[in-house]
Amino acid sequence: MEHPYKEYENTELWNVISKGIDNLSENQDLKELTRREYIVGYLCKLIKQNS
Repeated sequence: MEHPYKEYENTELWNVISKGIDNLSENQDLKELTRREYIVGYLCKLIKQNS
């Protein structure tokens, strides 16, 4: 299924955010209830809009 954040995929920002979410999930500090693409994509969008 497509998501609206394709433009951010395969960027360094995407990779860093996804790795951070991996770490938080592994430590059980974060529970993902939404597909990863939407979480990472939204955070990428916010960072780009505010930088």
